[in-house]
Amino acid sequence: MSRKPHEDTRMAKYVERRVLELKSTKSQAEIAAQAGYVNQNMITMIKQGSSKVALDRVPALAYALEADPA
Repeated sequence: MSRKPHEDTRMAKYVERRVLELKSTKSQAEIAAQAGYVNQNMITMIKQGSSKVALDRVPALAYALEADPA
């Protein structure tokens, strides 16, 4: 199996952890919508390290994950 380019990044691990922590209050689809993504698969791709978060999406993703954007 090929290695995903961003799977060991702090961002991927953080997003995965926050999605699990918020599971009781928000679905992954709700997080994706609040972050401005049309498809919830983008959150999965970030968690798995297949994709990076675009810099202009950081504030919205932080809001959706109930985190500090800094």
